[in-house]
Amino acid sequence: MQWNNDVGLALAHERSREDSIVPQRNDPTTYDSLYHYAFALSRQIPWLADAEGKVVQVGPGWEEWIGQPPEQLVDNGWVKLVHPDDVLRLIKSRRESLAAGTPYQCEYRIKAADGSYRWCRSSSAARRDETGAVISWYGTTEDIHDRKEAELALQGHARVLEMVAAGQPIGEILAALCLLAEAQLPGAKCSILLHDSDRGLLRHGAAPNLPASYNAAIDGLSIGPVTGSCGTAAHSRTSVIVTDIASDPLWTNWRDLALSCGLRACWSKPIFSRSGDVLGTFGFYYGDPRTPTRDEMERMDAVLHLAALTVERQRSEVALRESEEHYRYSVELNPQIPWTADSEGNVLTTSSRWNQMMGVSPEETAGSGWAKAVHPDDLPLVREKWFEAVRTRKQLDVECRACLADGGYRWFRSRAIPRLAEDGTVLRWYGTVEDIHDRKLAEERLHWAAYHDDLTGLANRRLFRERLQQALDEKSSAGHATGLLVMDLDHLKQINDRFGHDAGDALLKEFAQRLRSVVRSVDTIARLGGDEFAVILPEIAGEGDVAAMADAILARMQGPLKREGKLLDCRTSIGGALSVGFAMSPEELQKQADLALYRSKTSGRGAFKMFVTTMREESQRTASALEVAARAVASDWIVPFYQPKVVLATGALGGFEALLRWHHPRSGIQSPEKIAPAFNDTELGTAIGERMRSCIFKDMRGWLDAGLAFGRIAINASAVEFRRDNYAERVLDDLRGMDVPARCLEVEVTESVFLGSGAEFVERALRTLSAEGVTIALDDFGTGYASLSHLKRYPVDAIKIDRTFVNGLETDADDAAIVRALLSLGRNLGIEVVAEGVESAVQATLLQRMSCDLVQGYHFGRPMPAEDITSFITSWAGV
Repeated sequence: MQWNNDVGLALAHERSREDSIVPQRNDPTTYDSLYHYAFALSRQIPWLADAEGKVVQVGPGWEEWIGQPPEQLVDNGWVKLVHPDDVLRLIKSRRESLAAGTPYQCEYRIKAADGSYRWCRSSSAARRDETGAVISWYGTTEDIHDRKEAELALQGHARVLEMVAAGQPIGEILAALCLLAEAQLPGAKCSILLHDSDRGLLRHGAAPNLPASYNAAIDGLSIGPVTGSCGTAAHSRTSVIVTDIASDPLWTNWRDLALSCGLRACWSKPIFSRSGDVLGTFGFYYGDPRTPTRDEMERMDAVLHLAALTVERQRSEVALRESEEHYRYSVELNPQIPWTADSEGNVLTTSSRWNQMMGVSPEETAGSGWAKAVHPDDLPLVREKWFEAVRTRKQLDVECRACLADGGYRWFRSRAIPRLAEDGTVLRWYGTVEDIHDRKLAEERLHWAAYHDDLTGLANRRLFRERLQQALDEKSSAGHATGLLVMDLDHLKQINDRFGHDAGDALLKEFAQRLRSVVRSVDTIARLGGDEFAVILPEIAGEGDVAAMADAILARMQGPLKREGKLLDCRTSIGGALSVGFAMSPEELQKQADLALYRSKTSGRGAFKMFVTTMREESQRTASALEVAARAVASDWIVPFYQPKVVLATGALGGFEALLRWHHPRSGIQSPEKIAPAFNDTELGTAIGERMRSCIFKDMRGWLDAGLAFGRIAINASAVEFRRDNYAERVLDDLRGMDVPARCLEVEVTESVFLGSGAEFVERALRTLSAEGVTIALDDFGTGYASLSHLKRYPVDAIKIDRTFVNGLETDADDAAIVRALLSLGRNLGIEVVAEGVESAVQATLLQRMSCDLVQGYHFGRPMPAEDITSFITSWAGV
């Protein structure tokens, strides 16, 4: 069936549902067109998966997007295209979603036909039947490559700014800049050379991924008109693009060196200071001849300004240190703006320049009058440090703001040192005042950039985490609650695609501004990245305050943004969480809010959902079951129990079904229900199956050696064991390893293993086993997905009537009719029929009258350990 047919069925179902609610609606053809174009304009690519998460069908758009035919994506083929660094995270996310039956969303990189990787985001939600069981998964995948790259670039810029603000060594910052540039320009190896103005040379700054021998050879590169890419760029003060080093005359003297290091192209850009001086060069090397694209030139420029900021800041600091050392060693802090004070700390004299700058007379500054010029917020610290210096006779070094004659404030640094008499007493203090306003503002700008989002001016992820930790700490100490709202813009991707990123940026800024107009002054708004925002609500009473704030935000976002005659949708989906108890971590609270957000988005968007424990309980139960199952496999707790099957016509023993049990060291034998989620996990399900076969085949070998006639032993194969196309070979290898004849084995499967992609693996495995003499049984026949086509397509030797029909055999005429029909079907097709769950003599008698082949159930024997089989067989006396 084609994808369009499936979409048509979905539309028909949706129309039927809608028609039951709304008596009149648009013409169906118009509705179909509206649905089709709305989906097409969303730029999302649909797909359909079965209950186990295997892709069944892929909608249009995949081949156009990544150049891969849809056939390569079905079953689990799409996983092979996922970037190796993202596979484990993606599989874990899908595994948790499949186990819990909850929607999931994951961002990862997928391989295109040209070998490149593109970022995408996949979302899926379950479709359930009337009982609530998952029957399929509907999903979409959208291209987020541009947004993700921009986000990663933003994070890289922030990291570099943090390093600059923290005063880390220049070499480490430049190396980080090179790595950032290489991430933005795949295939490039970057180098930063610094201009030594005294010698007129370029010196090595950083090149973490170029050969050390190459870096050493070009350290001290001269600046001139024909000196490679970098020397020429510094000389010409413009970009120099060499697309092929092997033939470009600029590289005559360095060609052999570059080619021996595998370098074939070099693009260089000069780094300028704010005053226009050349600070160095930024070089981008490639292993093949290349010409930069317009996008690559823009990306180079994006990191160039960070390099200029870093180098200029470092040079300013070096110059400042040199100046300070010069004055210190020449005339003991000979200042530009000097002042003196007596031994008690009372100011005696000040420079005329200081008095003019501050607009005060020397008399007004004398004594402690200087304090009137200090900013009120800084005065307590200045007094404390000055009095401490006077008391201890140690140097003074303090920064503060002082009021100028025009009423404005500027930052100054005041330093002083005492002149001591021979007996150690202070004769006089000599000090200087230095204008550091520009440096201070630069530091503040860097600090702001490290903690805020450039586009919206909101707190970034780093500041958000610090504020959230602070709010939780204050809650723990004062008994207040802390709320958290996380939200996504519902339609940012569509707006970017339809109107361009300028429109998207305008929407993000408008969204931020509307948030500011709603929240309290004590709340923190943060942009976490892309279209993700958060609001921290400290000192609230409880859940009602969280819901009230969410409702206020939803109401504020109802009106669209009008921009250049276009209406941009500002609506958002919100998830909320509330701190509970003590010592809740920021990660835990954010995780709860994220779970609530996902629930909000899957319930129709534009809504608010509050976190409730049931959102996590099912996930935790699944995780616990998987943990127990993994321990059971690792600790060899898995054991088979055997339930007899009896030939009704003769009363003879027909064989046994091996049923999984596990032996807990303290709680004893446990049923498989406690580890049921493991059967849907590929790794654990396969490991459990292998453990069961190992025990069963070992038991069979022992019974054969003892001469026991045990008939056929049936083993159950889960769907996950067929996901690798070697199930039959593994089973047959195990049989040969224990020298057990294939005729002694029966493999039971449920019809769910035939559904969806990968059915060809199941068919091949069953045919391979059947050809070797292994009996194939279809378990739980008549329930769920029973289809007569399965009996025709697959080599089925036996069908098993589910116990639900056998239980009602005595009292329910419909159940009796179904059992008779299945027995008749088996006889007509030459297929053996086994009735499960026979618990009474009456049921056995009725089945005998209906000519049922074999039966099993508590009436004939409960599941028993292997050590009881010998005595059971030898004592069996028939029915």
